[in-house]
Amino acid sequence: MKRQILFFGQLRDGFSLIELLIAVGIFLLAFVGILVSYLTCLELAQLSKNTSIAVHAVKARLETIENTAFDQTKATYNNITFTTAGLTGMGVSYVDDTNPRLLKITIPFCWKQPSGRIVGEDTNLNGQVNGSEDKNANGLLDSPVQIVTYRFQ
Repeated sequence: MKRQILFFGQLRDGFSLIELLIAVGIFLLAFVGILVSYLTCLELAQLSKNTSIAVHAVKARLETIENTAFDQTKATYNNITFTTAGLTGMGVSYVDDTNPRLLKITIPFCWKQPSGRIVGEDTNLNGQVNGSEDKNANGLLDSPVQIVTYRFQ
């Protein structure tokens, strides 16, 4: 809102200091909101990239397990950890042979984001269930990137 301001005996058009402060405050709020949105998008993009790397690692591990003889699968892959290039994390494969003609294979992968956030239950990234890591008390590490499949003899 423009006002007539008396400046050394002359009338001048301009804004008052309060109007300028309010305009700067609104601009700063909008700028901070856009900046926070941008940073959140960057973090989500990094999470998406790392999730894709973890999915690829889990699928590669499953392919390796499927190429192993049925009777050697549990001895070779039960509770065995693995890593992948590009991520600070650890995967582990579990083989349940409760039924001797059917194997239940579970492969989760947990990792640490550059922001420090741990994705999955393995908070110390050692591939083992320690202390209070097993949130659902199933005796296994769980993760958003996890494959559960069955293999028949």
